[in-house]
Amino acid sequence: MTSLAARAEVVKLARELDTEPENLAFLLDSDPTAIRRVRQRMHHSLDAPYRPMFQRLAKVSALLPNVIAISIATRFFGPLLCGMIASSLSPERARALIGNVPVGFLADLAPYVDPEAAAPIVREFESQVLVPVMRELLRRKDYVTLARFLVAATDRQLLDVVPHIDNAEDLLQVGFNAELDTVADRFEVVLAQLPDDRIRAIVASAHQQDRFAEAFTFLQFVSDTTLARVADATVDMGDEVLAHMVESIHRENAWAEMIPIADVMSPINRQLLFELPVWTDEMLTALTRAAEANGRGEELLDFITEASKRLE
Repeated sequence: MTSLAARAEVVKLARELDTEPENLAFLLDSDPTAIRRVRQRMHHSLDAPYRPMFQRLAKVSALLPNVIAISIATRFFGPLLCGMIASSLSPERARALIGNVPVGFLADLAPYVDPEAAAPIVREFESQVLVPVMRELLRRKDYVTLARFLVAATDRQLLDVVPHIDNAEDLLQVGFNAELDTVADRFEVVLAQLPDDRIRAIVASAHQQDRFAEAFTFLQFVSDTTLARVADATVDMGDEVLAHMVESIHRENAWAEMIPIADVMSPINRQLLFELPVWTDEMLTALTRAAEANGRGEELLDFITEASKRLE
């Protein structure tokens, strides 16, 4: 187990507690599943007593004309209360209201919406409604909120909105902050459809912004075919990028995440990987142990052995 998943969970827990992730750094060595359970239980415990009130307010809003309901909500209720109520609206009512709500206010209330509860509503929206709000959240770098809604969006919605995410780093950050246990299948939906130039842009961003760690957290959930595209793109970008990936893996102790990447490489590209001068005895030992623990020792043994001989 590496600290990558725990780091992502700490960021989300800090958001729930309205504090900075640095204040929860003592949790980085904890089981990420345990951190996630604490966060989810805390959220539901705080929300449950007020849920009947939110449902009553949602019903009352249906008695008002759209313009008046939006005016009251934006002027008197505020984004927090509106976000809590939003999950209790019917899809039809939400669709009728959203066209009258300013994009900035929608972005303000989005962090307070329960994506799982609101999934039937979110799935009713067309991409022309979702894209402006997504762009505003990206401008604010609110990756946690965007990542939470991966569980609510349909495959079609994802494929419609992803082309509007111009910055490859934004894609990396959204993936890093996702609820990995509930949206693992969504990474394949998105990455499998990305053209090669977008794949290369993501790898380039991981290199330039030192974000390989973020990429490792979700690449473990894609198919071998898609992972091979990412691996080949990394090799094609040259030794500097490939060496940076290995150094990032070493720094994050993410050798278990590297094994599938090396496994799907072509023999030529795998040889290029292990011929890099960046390898040390410590790295090769850590990789060997991770490979053996994952039952893949023999698959990489020849390449590891050859790399070890060059260090003698």
